[in-house]
Amino acid sequence: MRKGHVLIVDDEPSISTTLEGILTDEGYDVSMAENGTQALELVKSISPDVILLDIWMPGLDGIEVLKTVKEFQSDLEVIIMSGHGSIDTAVRATKLGAFDFIEKPLSLENVLTTITHAIEQQRLIRENLELKKELIRKHEIIGENPLIAEMRRKIKNAYETNKNILITGENGTGKELIARVIHAESRRRSKPFIKINCSILAENTLESQLFGFEDQSSQKAETFKRGKFEIVEGGTLFLDEVDKISPGIQKKIIEVFESKKLKRTGGKKNIPIDFRFIAASNKDMSEEVRLGNFDPEFYKILTEISFFSPSLRDRRDDIPLLANYFMKEFCEEYGKNIKEIDDEAMVALSVFNWPGNVKELKNIIERLVITVPMAKVTFNDIPAGIKGEKKDGSSYRFEGYSSLKEAQTAWEKEFIAYHLKKNEWDMSKTARVISLGKRSLERKVKTLSINIGKTKALNKRRQKTLKTSVVLCGQGLHSGLKTGLILIPQPPNSGITFGNISTGETVPAFLDYVESTEFATSLRSGKSQAKTVEHIMAVLHIYGINNLLIKISDEVPIMDGSAKDFCELIEDGGLEEQDEYVEEIIIDDTYFIGDPKGKYISIEPAPEFSIHYTMDYPKPIGHQEFTFVLKNVINFKEEIAPARTFCFLKDVELLEKKGYISGGRINNAILLDDEKVINTELRFNNEFVRHKILDIIGDFYLLGRPVKGRITARFSGHSDNIALLNKIKKLC
Repeated sequence: MRKGHVLIVDDEPSISTTLEGILTDEGYDVSMAENGTQALELVKSISPDVILLDIWMPGLDGIEVLKTVKEFQSDLEVIIMSGHGSIDTAVRATKLGAFDFIEKPLSLENVLTTITHAIEQQRLIRENLELKKELIRKHEIIGENPLIAEMRRKIKNAYETNKNILITGENGTGKELIARVIHAESRRRSKPFIKINCSILAENTLESQLFGFEDQSSQKAETFKRGKFEIVEGGTLFLDEVDKISPGIQKKIIEVFESKKLKRTGGKKNIPIDFRFIAASNKDMSEEVRLGNFDPEFYKILTEISFFSPSLRDRRDDIPLLANYFMKEFCEEYGKNIKEIDDEAMVALSVFNWPGNVKELKNIIERLVITVPMAKVTFNDIPAGIKGEKKDGSSYRFEGYSSLKEAQTAWEKEFIAYHLKKNEWDMSKTARVISLGKRSLERKVKTLSINIGKTKALNKRRQKTLKTSVVLCGQGLHSGLKTGLILIPQPPNSGITFGNISTGETVPAFLDYVESTEFATSLRSGKSQAKTVEHIMAVLHIYGINNLLIKISDEVPIMDGSAKDFCELIEDGGLEEQDEYVEEIIIDDTYFIGDPKGKYISIEPAPEFSIHYTMDYPKPIGHQEFTFVLKNVINFKEEIAPARTFCFLKDVELLEKKGYISGGRINNAILLDDEKVINTELRFNNEFVRHKILDIIGDFYLLGRPVKGRITARFSGHSDNIALLNKIKKLC
C-alpha cells in the first residue's frame, strides 16, 4: 500500500533525484517540478498529499507558490526547504500555512519524519471534514418508540418553517441535538448555529453577550463589541436553560423580537437583526409562567412551535437499540471488535431508571467498551449502581417502615432535604421549586427535624460536570502532531481523569501523579501519560468542574498557546450542577517556596482566590506585574485565558533538542528576539505575566479542589508551583 503522493519542487536536479529515490523506496508515489509554474500545474492535475517546496527558485519563488497553493487547496500540506533560511522567513512561511520549515543540507531522517507527520495531519483534517459532512447528513435520532416517531415528524415540520421553538425535557434527553437537527435541515443551515448557556452567565454578562456593547467614553474612535444577536445574523440562536434568564433581560429580548432591531448596551444606533430562536429548558415553562418566574410574552414568542423530549424511562423499548448503537459506535472509535451485550445485562440496562437519560446510557456504554476485555458484556460487568435497580422498584428502601404514614413521612423528609441541599439551603428558592409557601416549608423543616444549621457550610459548593461530551482538535506542544481531546461528563465524586484514547488507561489529574514540570506540567500513572495539562486544568478550575474524563493520545493540544479555545469548549458542552458538594481548600497560614529577593511563590490566607505575579526579563519583556482576583468566569476569560505562552529565539535550539518545538509549533507561541516580538501582535501589553498567572491557576487545580487564598509570585515556574502545592497538600 502506497503511503501517499509527494510533489518535489526544486530547481536543483541532484536534490530532486536523490529525494525521489529515497521516497520511492519508502513507499511514496513521487512527482517532480523544477519551477513554481510547473508545480502549480501539477497540483491541479495530480492532487498530491504533500509538497516539498524549495523557497529560493527563479521566477515564482516558494513563498508565492505557497500562497497560491493554499488559496487553491487549503488542506494540502507544504513543507518548505531552504539552503539559507532565517527565522523571519520561517515565521512568514508558517503564517502563510506551511506545515514545517527544514534547512539544507537535508537530514533524510528529518525529511521522512516531517513528511509522515504532514500526511497524518492532512488525513486528520480531511477525515474531520468528512465527519462534519457525515454529521450534517446524518443527525440521527435513534429510536422506534412512537414518541420518537412523533418527534421526527414534528422536527420535519419545524425545519420547513421559520418559527421559533421551545424544547423542554429532562437533562440528557437530547434537546440540543434536536435543535442542531432542525438548524442543519433548515433554510438557515449555511448560517451560524450559536449556543448560549444561560445558566453559567451573570445577568450583566449575559446581556453583554447577547446585545454587545459600546463604550461612548473611550478616547478611541470606535470601541464596541458585537453581541450574539448580531453575530448569528441569518442563523439560529440556541438559548439553553432559557428559564435562567432574568426578567429584565427577558423584557429587552421581547423588544428586540418585536422591532427586529437592537441597540448595543451603551449604544445609540438601531441595528437590524435576523435570526431564529430555539430555546431549551428542563422545566415546565407553562408552570414557570403561572408562578410568575417567566414572562408570558417571551413564552409566547418562544412557543410558536413546542417540543417535549421524552425521558428514557418513557421509551424503555428503545434502550436495547440505543445500547447496541452506542456499543458499535464506541467499539469502532476505540478500534475494538464489536461487543455483544448478553440478555441478562440488557435486562439490567432496560429496567434502570436512567436519571441522566440517553447521555448517561451513552457514558455507561463507553465505559463498558473501555473496561470489559471480553467479547461479551455480561450482567457482572454492569456497574453496581445500575444492577441495584433490578430490585422491585424502590420499595426495598422502605422495608424498615411499619406503616404507610411512617413511610410517607420518611419520603417527605428525604424529598425536602434533597431539594434544600440542591438549592444550597435557600428556603425561598426551595419553596418556589417545590411549589410550597415559604412559611409552610419552614414549618415542615421544623416538624421533620431537618437540621439546616449543621449541614450548611459556606466553603462548600455544588460539584459540576459537563452536560454533554465535546471534542476539540489542535496541535501537540511536544510532538507538533495533530492531536485532540474529548471531554466526557462523569458522575459525582469521580474527579478529573485523563484517559488514553487508544489504550483506555487513565491517570488522575492530581498532584501525586506529576511526572515532569520542564516547560509544561505532565502527569503519569504506569504507562498512561498526560502532557501539557496546565491550560485545560486552569479552565476547569475557574469553571468549577470537578468530575470529567479527558481523553487524549498522551498530550493535551496547545491550541494557540492560550486557554481561550478551552473556555469555548466548556461553554459548548454546558455546565451541569450535581447533587454532591466539594469543599474549598481554605489556606490557614503562609506557605513559601524560594528566595524572597529572587525567584519565589507564596500563598497566604485571604477571603478570595487571587494571584499577584511579578517578572523582570531582558528586553523586549522588561518589568511586568499583574494582579488577578477571581470574580467570575468572565473576568478570567477576558484578563487571563487569552494570554499565550512565549519563548526566546535563543532558546529555540534547546527546545528543539528536547523535542518541545516540533512540527511547526512556531505558531503556538509568542516568539521573541533580543529586541521585539517577531511572529505576532500582542493581545495585552503585559501578556507574558498574564500567561504565568494562567499556568499557576492550572497547576493549583492539581490539588483536586478549589482554593481560597492570596498567591504572590516572582519569576516562578511549574516546578516552584508544584513544590508549593506539596507544602499545602496536608490541607486536603
